[in-house]
Amino acid sequence: MRSATLSSGWSPIPFALTSCKYCYARWYRKGGAPNFDILKAFLKLAKRLDLRIPMRLATLSDPLQDAEERYKLTFKLLNLAKEHDVPIILCTKSDRIAREPWKGLIDSMARDGLIVVQVSISSLRYNYLEPLAPPPEERLEALSSLEAPKVLRLQPLIPNYSFSSAEEFVESVKSSGIEQITTELLRIEAGERALYKKFWRRWSEYSLEGRLIKAEAPDILKELRKACDKYKLGFGLCKEGLLNLETANCCGLHLLDAELRPTLRELYKELVRVKKVELEKVGEIFRPYLFGERLNELPGPVRKALRHHEKVMLSVLSDEKALSLVTPLMRLKGSAVVLSQTRLGVAAGGKPTSGFINSCQDDLIWHRSREWRCRASRK
Repeated sequence: MRSATLSSGWSPIPFALTSCKYCYARWYRKGGAPNFDILKAFLKLAKRLDLRIPMRLATLSDPLQDAEERYKLTFKLLNLAKEHDVPIILCTKSDRIAREPWKGLIDSMARDGLIVVQVSISSLRYNYLEPLAPPPEERLEALSSLEAPKVLRLQPLIPNYSFSSAEEFVESVKSSGIEQITTELLRIEAGERALYKKFWRRWSEYSLEGRLIKAEAPDILKELRKACDKYKLGFGLCKEGLLNLETANCCGLHLLDAELRPTLRELYKELVRVKKVELEKVGEIFRPYLFGERLNELPGPVRKALRHHEKVMLSVLSDEKALSLVTPLMRLKGSAVVLSQTRLGVAAGGKPTSGFINSCQDDLIWHRSREWRCRASRK
């Protein structure tokens, strides 16, 4: 079986209290209260699912921050997922994963192939950009205590802050028992550039209207990929569009026994093989996945989310500008998609190219501010 996530995640605690200086949630959410209705909504959907389709817990807010100690909404949601055979991608900065009752439940789900745990850090050396989160070494120690498949998210990767040597960084974190490292370069508002100038000075536009920018550092990504190869770890990228650098799905969904929806990754792999794919033939490539008529068998909310993903992905593939922003590795040629001359995120003229537009969670097709509303997929 293969993996896929719905385009929306589940956020029991839709606010962030770790005070991360780079917090992306501030672009989308303005506070809030614990979502007590989430359990009822999740149960209703879980009862209608006949396929193993993974759900993300959570997206822009940590599902295991301190409010969880009181309300245990995430613990209850995980119990429902276990009861109804729903795979979960658990994303956190918390060391609460190593405490009971959460640890016991996570390990139990892992034995049934129902969970992948991702812990994010931005550096091993520093923590002052995440002042209220546990120190990074404590997060890694907590992650290492689990029986579940483990993914370390170096997110965001801040050049000259996250590490000075990619190889030394990977060697240090490998002992936590992780299967892979996933990373995403720092995104900030254009007006915040001065706050990070002591670390980095090369930026590119990340949103069509120019409000958001991202660190431009393809060489650092290549260095990190090389280090992961040396230590036999998978390497995933989130919202970078450099499919040729990836050796694993960004969220580790290949570590779950679950269904898959198609992404640009599948198309890129086919292009590497055949060099050219007519737009009218894209559906044939995606036939083994949750695509087209296969969506008709799914419950309404799931079908609607996946149909939207399908519609937007096909729209991007038929729009030359949008496709070039999503990934520098593909381009339109008449009525077909072909490989571009780019292979490592640097355009033919030598100018670095960015991934695409801003997104709160997915990786390869993202928000199109005002014009495009895109979400990316994960296997």
